[in-house]
Amino acid sequence: MADSDSHGRGTVSRRDLLRAGTGLAAASVASETTLAYGGDERDPTTVTIRRDGYGVPHIYAPNADGRPPVFFGFGYAVATDRLFQLELYRRYYHGTVAEVFGADWVEFDAAARQNTFTETTLPEQLENMDPDNRAILQAFASGINRYIESVREGDREFHRGFVENGFEPDPFTEEDVAGMYVASMAFFSGFQLETLGALVVDILGGQVGEERAMELFHDLNWGNDPGSPTSSVQPEDAYVPPYTPAGDDAGAGATAAAGNERGATGEQNQPTNRVTGGETRVPTDARGVHEAEMDRVRTLAKGLDDLGLPIKYGSNALAVQGEVTDSGDAILMGGPQMGFSTPSVMYEAGLHGPDFDVAGITVAGYPFIMFGRNRNGAFTSTAGIDNCIQTFVESIETHEDGPDTYEFRGEEREVYAEEQTIPVADGADQTVTLRRTHHGVVTQWNPEAGEAIAQTKSYAGRDMNSWAAFFESQFAESVEEYGEAARQCDYALNFMWAGEDGDIGYFHLGRYPDAESVEWDTRLPADGTQYELTEDDYLRAADGEVPYSINPPRGYSAQWNNKPAPDWNNGDLSYSWGTDHRVQRIINLVEHELDTTGSVGYDDLKDVVYDISFADLRSIRYRDALLDALEGADLTETEQAARDAVAGWDHYRQGAGEDFSGLYPVGYVVWDAAFSKVTQNVFADEFGGAYGLASFFLTYRYGRGTLMRVLNPDETELDLAADYASDGAEQAFVDAFREACDDLERDYGSDVDSWREPARIDSLDNMALFGMPIGVGDAGDMPWMNRGTENHFVRLGDDPRAENVLPPGNSGYVAPDGTESEHYDDQLDMFVDFEYKQLLFDHRDVRRETSTETVLQLGDRGNGRSDDDHPGRGKGTSGDGHPSRGKGRSDDDHPGRGKK
Repeated sequence: MADSDSHGRGTVSRRDLLRAGTGLAAASVASETTLAYGGDERDPTTVTIRRDGYGVPHIYAPNADGRPPVFFGFGYAVATDRLFQLELYRRYYHGTVAEVFGADWVEFDAAARQNTFTETTLPEQLENMDPDNRAILQAFASGINRYIESVREGDREFHRGFVENGFEPDPFTEEDVAGMYVASMAFFSGFQLETLGALVVDILGGQVGEERAMELFHDLNWGNDPGSPTSSVQPEDAYVPPYTPAGDDAGAGATAAAGNERGATGEQNQPTNRVTGGETRVPTDARGVHEAEMDRVRTLAKGLDDLGLPIKYGSNALAVQGEVTDSGDAILMGGPQMGFSTPSVMYEAGLHGPDFDVAGITVAGYPFIMFGRNRNGAFTSTAGIDNCIQTFVESIETHEDGPDTYEFRGEEREVYAEEQTIPVADGADQTVTLRRTHHGVVTQWNPEAGEAIAQTKSYAGRDMNSWAAFFESQFAESVEEYGEAARQCDYALNFMWAGEDGDIGYFHLGRYPDAESVEWDTRLPADGTQYELTEDDYLRAADGEVPYSINPPRGYSAQWNNKPAPDWNNGDLSYSWGTDHRVQRIINLVEHELDTTGSVGYDDLKDVVYDISFADLRSIRYRDALLDALEGADLTETEQAARDAVAGWDHYRQGAGEDFSGLYPVGYVVWDAAFSKVTQNVFADEFGGAYGLASFFLTYRYGRGTLMRVLNPDETELDLAADYASDGAEQAFVDAFREACDDLERDYGSDVDSWREPARIDSLDNMALFGMPIGVGDAGDMPWMNRGTENHFVRLGDDPRAENVLPPGNSGYVAPDGTESEHYDDQLDMFVDFEYKQLLFDHRDVRRETSTETVLQLGDRGNGRSDDDHPGRGKGTSGDGHPSRGKGRSDDDHPGRGKK
């Protein structure tokens, strides 16, 4: 298929180039525009966009006198590939999806507006931004707008999504660019489980009394488990779940993670934030409040299935210090987990300016690289899953002749209310009312009960601090510089670094209530009539009050949304920080490699990704408990065959067919059916009517810390409030196994070999993680894997190496006639096969792999922005910007820069 990824005109394909043994690197007919950022009169700046064989743009402006021209080219490039997606992200921020998709999306728009309804608006934040950073937003918007103009000039047709829905995009503003970041990042930070906890406590209180209810609740959300694995300093003398061989190594012997001190140890910032308890306030209608909160979250996540808890994100990472690698160089793996869709949530690019080179992946529409490398190091990030939201129960009164009020410390305060109009494509516009108290946005308004639910978001009005952390950290030259930039971030995130000098760094970021000092239990809703969070009640990364680690003692840092430091508090959302946590699998794999070979290599990072993609994190911890329990049981012939199948299974959840499709092995099917009944048999009697809700805590896929404590009471650190499984945990396992065998025999017959189920297949539809369609079709499907939306690997040093894969492809462009870009799905098969392409960085590598080139000439008039041309829409355009097919330039006159 001809390449339609530049401007809709066919070019020579990558396969043709390889057959011909040559490359295309010729300049196109130049286009000229005005870049809307301030400055003195200067000569036109040339920006060159080179696209490699996978359609990845590499933007060069080495002779510019600042960074904005590169980001102008970046905006142009991402719009070329993902304009319809950017349009929907922009509409998500503004809450105007219904304006193009119709009345079914009004509720979504209302929830989206509510999610970013803060006292300090985004335009106010932009006014207070560093001018140089703000210029990046303006330049990026200008680049998007230049692409829109090129389409209107006839260079290409708009994406099929615009045509099918009967609209065209308006120019983008700097607020739009910032808003695409704010709305989606608020999605990752915008959840709490305090209403779930309150409902569990309410039900338990009715069963066993308030004091006993809190004791049992502590077994679900324990506050602090000293044995929980961290990404910095490991706890001393704590029980460490052993390494369990799986896959091809399933028959090997197990070893325990040693956690010895290795290599040079740097600064370890290990503050505490321990839950000390205190008062709470359960809403009058605890069930109604919680169910309404879940409905609100599901509205924001419209189109996603298998939600489980109201969070669906993750991300894993591993950074290894140079002193413990086989090459002596620091290495880094990143696997941001944001779901799979067509096009991907993520986008790849290379950025090359007068003083920087950065290459890697980001969320489409973000004007910086989140996961990748620069001249001096590699970096990635994960969700922090920390307690950045506090729920307050307000006491309210409504008034017909005046504003509604809420009570705070004996006084009546006015509820701020704002009516907003949601435009609707196929019907009348609709009006919604958004409300705030001084605690924060009102997410539920229940005048009949005289209550409202308000949320204090620790990052509210501080979004651009976090934007600056991402933007500035990508240019870091050392782990210290990276950490300084990262710690500006007020979102709950983790940043990780591996440097050219062999150093690594882990930085837990955010702004959190000081649980040791406030007067209520931060795991549950607080009484809004008495309490509030002031500036003095927060611990902030920027103030050095949140954990970080430079060169951790173990010589590496593993991350999978786990605990940052030994004495850091588990919040309501991070209750899963326990002795059983999924990050322990990565730690065990690394420690096993260190035990057996003495070092960790670049390819070992790929082995980690493969293992955690398929390893059943339940079986590697609890299958032995089942097999031990069955050892003395009187099993039927059928049950014995089922038991043998479980024992012979390799712990991998893999289909037996091509590309891991087909049928799951019998051992997995039996194990899955049995374990799903174990927690119920162990805990249901004690929790009674609250068990269904408590099971969210007990069976969570990040870890099952309470079950770990039941099975290992002498080794684990925390005592339990109850003697769960009155007949013993072993009997609970046996009973679960027998129940599962009965179910499977009923469904499949008595021949255990026939107990097979189809492997789970994930469809790459066009539903984004953020809740709305970002395309018009899908790229097919793939086997379910517990894997990053993309994976990248980087080795620094004298012999650098970097690879990645981003399915289904880097372009999401579909022409009105249905023709897809050549790069629409060209990485999907690679992803399924665990193959990787080079993550291009060095100029020579980019030049070798270049298949098309576009040149933009920017004439900056030095006038800054004006009311007429804001947000930087280009003026005085000419030329079509289409890549030509002539010979490329020589190394001497190429605008790119090589590795420093």
